Amino acid sequence: MTGAHAQHDGSQQRRWLVLVAMTGSLAMIFVDMTVVGVALPKIGGALGMGDAGQAWIVTSYLLTLASLMALGGRIGDLVGKVPAFIAGVLLFAAASVVCGSASTASHMIVGRVLQGVAACLMQPASGALVIGAFAPGERGKAMAVYVGIPLMFMALGPVLGGVIVQHLGWQWVFWLNLPIAVGAVALTVAARPRDARSQDRHIDWLGGAMLLCGLPPLVFGIQRMGAVAESGGAPWRDPATLLAITWGAAVLALFVRRQWRHPRPLLRLHLFADHALAADAITIACMQFAMTGLVIAGSVYAQEVLGFTPTQAGASLLPMLAPVILVVHVAGRWYDRAGVRAPASWGTAMATAGMLVQAAGAWVMSYPVMAVGMFVLGLGIAFTMSPTNTDALGRVSHADRGQVSGLVQTLRQVGGSVGVAIVAATVSICLEWFGARADGAAPEAVREATAHAYGVGYAVASLGTLGALVAVRRWMKPGKPGSVTSPAASAPATN
Repeated sequence: MTGAHAQHDGSQQRRWLVLVAMTGSLAMIFVDMTVVGVALPKIGGALGMGDAGQAWIVTSYLLTLASLMALGGRIGDLVGKVPAFIAGVLLFAAASVVCGSASTASHMIVGRVLQGVAACLMQPASGALVIGAFAPGERGKAMAVYVGIPLMFMALGPVLGGVIVQHLGWQWVFWLNLPIAVGAVALTVAARPRDARSQDRHIDWLGGAMLLCGLPPLVFGIQRMGAVAESGGAPWRDPATLLAITWGAAVLALFVRRQWRHPRPLLRLHLFADHALAADAITIACMQFAMTGLVIAGSVYAQEVLGFTPTQAGASLLPMLAPVILVVHVAGRWYDRAGVRAPASWGTAMATAGMLVQAAGAWVMSYPVMAVGMFVLGLGIAFTMSPTNTDALGRVSHADRGQVSGLVQTLRQVGGSVGVAIVAATVSICLEWFGARADGAAPEAVREATAHAYGVGYAVASLGTLGALVAVRRWMKPGKPGSVTSPAASAPATN
């Protein structure tokens, strides 16, 4: 074997080690979004938390992701993606210990926030490292693995959560992150992925503070609408709700204005002058809006309306899993051949159809109908998420990929956190309208009213996939994927 050939083989081996390490880290993040949902009743009972407190176990994590993802991407640009990734993995492991050993509600919330901070360091860096390790013609295939396997674990999360909680205890939901973290760090050190730092050393700390002060109040206000309705009040007349939503929306508007005008912003919104990149980001955010709301609401619906056990409720979401496993690699190869518009057009259309079928199935309390909708939605997810992620990161140089990843993932997590809040508020309001909480209502009438409320919630979630479809058709152009001219962005890793 010649020296050049041996070097090439070593480079090939290392880039796949990079992919495995990054995929494992993303799987931790994705699973954490769903597996904890099944464990909430046990966690709440052990820590003395009511329904509102249990909801914040999920929301605190999602809000931290949405509020700090851009800052995490920027830190990766400054210190290097590899140091940021390793620091994020180690912090996630430590935060998982905090959660697993929690003895009070505040202890748990602190751990969840720390997990969110860690994920904000990991996720932008990991996506940038995968793109940087592969040449443009191989990125679709690589990103199919990077996104597809975590999506598979996200779908499996509710089932894993039910089994783990039932047989090992809720603490193991968090402790199982430790061996994954050790493996991710070891593989990253062995792979020595190519890294680059941004020459711009500035961080817009004020912009970060504005995002942190705007998004949580907005989501809190939306979630509070459901709580006010649950207590018999009118959400649109509640002063605290209106104040939180108004304050959050105003601060976020000022944040966007600052980012457009600032010479060195936290989020380079001017990148959206590339309409295709803007379409990628909007599509990802809209899909996350629908997916997260569905996963959280679906487990509850299965238990409250269909009478499933927690393990059965987790398993009821599995029809989304098979299409992701079967199709995500096809979607990656399709992207490499034809670009992002074709697979994303089909994907968002199928996702919208699947969500509407699920809404109809929830309304009539038919799990077989809902399962068909989940399967179609799974096809849509597979054809949409991997190509759009790949396309967004492939449009900029290697040094800027942390920034773009942070920008795209910020919008993704904003979509997820707002989706959970809106779907939950919609269901709570509809439960009052349909009389599910009426005094003296017959059990079957309550069950039917609850089913109708969740049917409306699913229909609202479908607005996200419909928005993604509009973005794809309006702004994405047909044609093979392009690449930037920077050698750092287009050349495969050879170190």
